Amino acid sequence: MEIRNVRHIYSQRLDIRVGALRIRQFSLNRHLPEKNWVAPHEHRHSQFLLYLTGNGSQRIGAEAYDVKAGRLFFLPPRCEHAFVEGVGQRPLCLALDLDWPAAAKPVLAMLAQSDLLSIRQALSILRDWHPGNDEVRPREAGAVLQILDVLMRAAGLQKNSTAHATLPVVRKVREVLRESPESAPQVAQVAEMVGYHRDHLTRILRRETGMSAGQLRAAETLRRVQTLLAGLDTIAGVAEKAGFADPNYFSRWFRRQSGLTPTRWRAGER
Repeated sequence: MEIRNVRHIYSQRLDIRVGALRIRQFSLNRHLPEKNWVAPHEHRHSQFLLYLTGNGSQRIGAEAYDVKAGRLFFLPPRCEHAFVEGVGQRPLCLALDLDWPAAAKPVLAMLAQSDLLSIRQALSILRDWHPGNDEVRPREAGAVLQILDVLMRAAGLQKNSTAHATLPVVRKVREVLRESPESAPQVAQVAEMVGYHRDHLTRILRRETGMSAGQLRAAETLRRVQTLLAGLDTIAGVAEKAGFADPNYFSRWFRRQSGLTPTRWRAGER
């Protein structure tokens, strides 16, 4: 069903299968100013709705739930829902459509800030993915799977799914990257720490996550940097803490990863 009163910032039909789960479509939607509501409707598939900005009221069946940034809804098939916009910033909503036999009942959750940072990092990878482009590259597929993984965990559904790679080596790589007290270790160090040859590790990660070790490292570095930028350090100080010797190179790297300069990201343009 086509939803009126929203504009697709981008929307991509997919056919990504992970076990019994199939990702059908990924969309990022901005609510239009003409009307402040979305009429009651339902889908034949399951759907995640994550509100990144804005506020309002999401109705699911006969119940209404407050919406604010970070609010997540999981809707099983044939679940009627509607939305009424609140006052203030216009809602920006991420929608992920699924075919999933395990879907049973609606779920309401709230994402932690660290999970929102992970979502935004994945969206930065997808920013050049234009509507109508049927080519799904490994990096883009990996970003969609990263989003699905965060949403599944936040909704408490991952224990019943095979939404993301669960090989021990993949979990170990993520732990090594996330738990290092300083900047994320280099790929060669990561490979040594998990006991794999670098090339073999890269092949495993690409097969299981759609991303190389270098891309996973960049994602973790971006998460760290965004956390630091939310503090009081100068841009040069953030660059140094993140392991960048040259602040100018750091700014160029950050813009490639996020689409914004560190200054504009810190100012809230994200």
